[in-house]
Amino acid sequence: MKKVKPVVKSAQSGNSKFKAPSSNNALMLTCSYICAGFAFLLYANTLTHEYAFDDFPTIYGNRITMMGFAGIPTLLRTAFWYGLDGQNDWLYRPLSMVMFAIEWGLSPNTPALSHWVNVLLHAVTAVVLFRFLVNLFQNKNLLLPFAITLLWLAHPIHTEVIANIKSRDEIMSFLFGVLTLNSFLSYIKTDERKHILWGCLFFFLSLMSKESGITLLAVVPLMFWFFTDAPLKKNLITSSIIIIPAVVYIIIRGMVLTSQLNLGVEIPLIDNSLMGANHNFNLEKGTAFYILGIYIKLLFFPHPMSSDYSFDEIKIVGFSNPLALISLIGYVALGVYALIRMPKKDPVAFGILFYLATISVVANVVFLTRSTMADRFLYMPSLGFSIILVILIARILKIDLDAKADFAGVSNLLNYNKSLTYTVGVILVLSSFKTIARNGDWKNDTTIFSTDVNHAPGSSRLHWLYANHMVQDVKQGKVTPDQADNNYNIAIDQFNKCIEIHPGYYEAYFGLSDIYATKKDFQKALYYSKLSVANNPKEAIAYNNLGSLYFKMQQFDSAIATLNTAIKMNGQYADAYNNLGSAYFSKSDFDNAIFNYKKAIEISPIYTDAWKNLGSSYGAKKDFDNSIAAFRKAVELDPNNAEVNYFLGITYQNKGDALNANAYISKAYELNPSLKK
Repeated sequence: MKKVKPVVKSAQSGNSKFKAPSSNNALMLTCSYICAGFAFLLYANTLTHEYAFDDFPTIYGNRITMMGFAGIPTLLRTAFWYGLDGQNDWLYRPLSMVMFAIEWGLSPNTPALSHWVNVLLHAVTAVVLFRFLVNLFQNKNLLLPFAITLLWLAHPIHTEVIANIKSRDEIMSFLFGVLTLNSFLSYIKTDERKHILWGCLFFFLSLMSKESGITLLAVVPLMFWFFTDAPLKKNLITSSIIIIPAVVYIIIRGMVLTSQLNLGVEIPLIDNSLMGANHNFNLEKGTAFYILGIYIKLLFFPHPMSSDYSFDEIKIVGFSNPLALISLIGYVALGVYALIRMPKKDPVAFGILFYLATISVVANVVFLTRSTMADRFLYMPSLGFSIILVILIARILKIDLDAKADFAGVSNLLNYNKSLTYTVGVILVLSSFKTIARNGDWKNDTTIFSTDVNHAPGSSRLHWLYANHMVQDVKQGKVTPDQADNNYNIAIDQFNKCIEIHPGYYEAYFGLSDIYATKKDFQKALYYSKLSVANNPKEAIAYNNLGSLYFKMQQFDSAIATLNTAIKMNGQYADAYNNLGSAYFSKSDFDNAIFNYKKAIEISPIYTDAWKNLGSSYGAKKDFDNSIAAFRKAVELDPNNAEVNYFLGITYQNKGDALNANAYISKAYELNPSLKK
């Protein structure tokens, strides 16, 4: 092996100017290009992918996102899922949603554009992460930050984040989080105030991307302790400054959301299996540590991976379960080791504490979240794992990475220690193959659901998602009539598997009811819809679905009675009011129809269908001015809705306004030529 003469330099003081560890800026630039190129190539096979999984609620099924640029002000002042369900609580992540709206405005319904953005942002993250690690390991060999960056990039656990457009929130939160850390680290080393100003801005943007960025409040002082010689007072003062953007974010979040933490709201079992522990400490925390053990396993051996781990994929266990107990002991041991090694400023201890801090908010240990577990939750924590892994490999191979060296080029860098290069290289090759293969599963809803029902067969939600997707493909005309029966058969099978796992999953009963209603088998449809109510007598949505079925069966009185029950259970149920309005409309009771459509709109001002239905009701009363006003609002919310444009044109026609009538009817025909028939 070719020896490289170490370059000995004096230790940098906390107030000295920061210098790059290598005098060869060209090499630094080359390493950055390699990291960016590697990140891009790993996910290049996702660039032609379609929408999948949670892309529906955030993008092509989100009424605000699909408004494009016009929706941006609303996205900034509403909750994450507001454009889907009209609820203004729980999550506030406007940055990624604004990006989706911009992309939709530039090129509507074009997933390729968003996939390009995800992959390019991942490449940018690669460069930013490498430069941060160079800054962090200022007095270490350049091979250390280079190897850590490459191993982090290649880890297959990240496929959900990069391949699924919705997970832009994870990408942006991590990207701005790393920029935050680098800025604060540069400030503590240089005292240049611009760094702390940039750091505060980056941290605010990290939080605006996803709430989990809040864990950096713990990481920043740890970083100062482990990697600088800054006095404790300076560490604490500088660390306290990062609280300012956090407070600003929390204030804005509180002004936007009706509930900051959704406290007092019972988490559905389907969202978090730990609710099945019934608040039993042993079972709840035992299961939480069991899951934390699975996370460690996935970091070392990422197979099988799944897009969902809902009830009952993860079984409820207590600490009598060997894996739960081993996991508890292991995590305690990691924490104790990190604390013992803190005075030595051991970077392995920092990696452990970084992992523990960043996974804490999704660990279900201190408090329960709205998710059992997810691959994407390891996106940020896996950086701590990558730091630990490279340093431990170097220690096992007895490689001195403390010796700084100037390298003539990349080949010279890689030849510094061939044992380390070969070991990291093997891991990179294996990880890359797994990453590229897993990317293929994320091609679209069909591929991810059909694959993951085998990866996580105990997940009732996955079976429901697969079934629902097959039904929606039929409804949206994405399959031929000959394929429709096959889709329905798959859906029926998957809905039944869902019910077998989780008998209380009312949406599966409704799914079966919907299939049979479409097939005009109303006897079976009514049977499953009533089962949905029987299994969930306290769920307003079950009554809403039953009322909708009565409407399809033209049993309008039964529909009205059932929908009123749903509204009594949930007075803010916009869908139930809209459906109730339709039931009254079908009985030619237009005044009651208008009243209920207005209630739906009052609850959800962006409810396009309610505005459209309101316009139809006024039109039926020949109140054309109010009808036009309602239809125009519907067009404003959904300008590419052919049916709304057509109705607006017909209303203008009825009013005798030929100019506007022709304009809107022509646009409707352009959007949907079949309306000419």
